[in-house]
Amino acid sequence: MRRVIKIGGSLMTHEDLVEQLPRWLDAIAQEDRCDAGPTETLLIVGGGNLIEAIREWDRLRPSDLVKTHWRCIELLQHTFEIIGEWFPSWPQIDSRHGFDDTLKNGFSNTVPTLVAVRSFYTPEHDGGLPQDWRTTSDSLAGMLANESAADELVLLKSCVIDPTWNIAEMVDRGVVDPAFCLFTNHPWKLRVVSF
Repeated sequence: MRRVIKIGGSLMTHEDLVEQLPRWLDAIAQEDRCDAGPTETLLIVGGGNLIEAIREWDRLRPSDLVKTHWRCIELLQHTFEIIGEWFPSWPQIDSRHGFDDTLKNGFSNTVPTLVAVRSFYTPEHDGGLPQDWRTTSDSLAGMLANESAADELVLLKSCVIDPTWNIAEMVDRGVVDPAFCLFTNHPWKLRVVSF
């Protein structure tokens, strides 16, 4: 069993994230042990307020959408590094070679593995995702789920979620980005969780 979890960037400002996130991960790991045995957990982190600042600047003074998109992708490296500092015992994958090697040999099934976006998403390897504001870390998590042959994708959010909403309804309500519609026929189970 392999699971990709996206930690919404806005969750990084929650005062008790460092205490609550490991407890939440332990709870779902306990469920896994009862259901299907150990799970490999891959984590990516959104950009939160860092990206929102760029979005606001772009609204005020629009610039090249593709350049702006890749600037935002570069900022995701910072949230990856910060989460890595907060959870130093978690293995980190920071390159395409590291990603491919770990994919071949297996991820840890005892602790989560932090995955840098740049290790699987580049201008040359963009998974067909739009290189503009339609693509956020939600769709990047979907791409990682595909790239890693995950069984499940979990999007941790800081907003209210109705479990009956389908992907189109979540896009319409701004819960997930518009590019996420590309994953309508995904092979993995999707869970969107209000953390």
